[in-house]
Parts: sequence; C-alpha cells; structure tokens
Amino acid sequence: MKPDIVYEDGNIIICNKPAGIASQSDRSFDADLLGGVKTYRSERGDKGDTFIINRLDKPVGGLVLFALNKKTSAALSAMSGAHSIEKCYYAVVCGVSEPKGAYNDWLIKESKENYSKAVPEGTPGAKKAALNYETVNSRMIDGVMYSLVKIKLHTGRHHQIRVQFASHGHAIYGDTKYNPAFAGRRGVTPALFAYMLSFNNPSGAERVSVEIKPKGGVWQEFEGYF
Repeated sequence: MKPDIVYEDGNIIICNKPAGIASQSDRSFDADLLGGVKTYRSERGDKGDTFIINRLDKPVGGLVLFALNKKTSAALSAMSGAHSIEKCYYAVVCGVSEPKGAYNDWLIKESKENYSKAVPEGTPGAKKAALNYETVNSRMIDGVMYSLVKIKLHTGRHHQIRVQFASHGHAIYGDTKYNPAFAGRRGVTPALFAYMLSFNNPSGAERVSVEIKPKGGVWQEFEGYF
C-alpha cells in the first residue's frame, strides 16, 4: 500500500493510517502500513531500518509514528514509555456524554479472544488506564443520540478507549466488538480517529506537532466541529 505521509524529516515519518489497514501485520502476506513505509523508503534508495513507534488497532484510523533509525527509535520509544508523546483522538460515542470528564479504570486483556474488559482495582493482571475527554457536540443520528468527543490518552492499553467508553455507557459508534448495537454488522469500523501527535523532536529540532481531520462516514455528521 502507498502510505499517506503527513510529516517527514530525516529521522521521522508520520502517516495517516486508513481504518481497516493493520499498523503492523503478524502475517507476512497481509498489506500493512509498516510494509508500505518500508517500500516507500526502498523505492527512493533509503537502506535504513524502519521502526513503528505507536500502533493503532486495525479498524482505527489516524496518525502513526515511525522512526527511521535506531537512535531515533530508542529516543521515541523512551518518550512513549514515559507518556511524553501527546496523543489525542476523536470519537463518536453513544448518548450524550458529560461536557468534560476523566476515566481512570483497571483493564485486563484476554489474549486468546483479543478482547479487554474493565475490572475492579486489584484484579491480578489488570493495568491502570487513564484518559480525559471533552464533548464537542451531540446530535441525533438515525434516531439515536451520539456525541463527538475529543480524547487525550494518558496510557496505552489494549483497546483502551473502546473499552473505557463502553464500560462507562458510551460505546463507540460502529464498534462491532464493544458496542452491542453494532455486533455482527459488516462494513463498519469504530468511529475512533487518532487526530493529533505532539512531541519533542529527538534531533533537537523544533517540536513536532501534527493534526489532521477525520473524513467520510459518520464523521460527516459532525462536519465543522473538528
């Protein structure tokens, strides 16, 4: 696949990943974004390694960050581990959410089913998940109220945003895994989009801040609010 590159310098590439494309596939014959970036670099004569820094779930679209050498990869990975890479998302969620809020939950991953759930604090294997959100607009879509929310992620747990909003009664539009209203439907993806990345450039250059807008599908219902 040809990557949609929205930022590039000598050490970093940031792409807009389409929903439905894997960030990095675990099967060698499946198209994925990492493979697309490697091909792009190879075709222009770059021979260095390519490292993916943040992965998005396959059905989720938005910004994915790549390092183009080991030194930058190590620096960005350390920043990611220290939660110093700012990551923000848009989501369309069921119901009318509070104007502003914070979710602090404990999540556990069921690896065999590729599923996570919120559990009581102290549950063996559970990890803390934290985010803040702000409601931008609410409106009726096909007879159901939905809200557009902006989310700032503070931790990076498996399916975190999808699980937390579902567990608080605001499951994401189009999420066939965590929203019972969409269970079994085909041709839909969660209305969740990684729209902003911001971090100090490891090279010492100007801070990198990239922001894009979601397009198409249910996002059209909130045109003008991004």
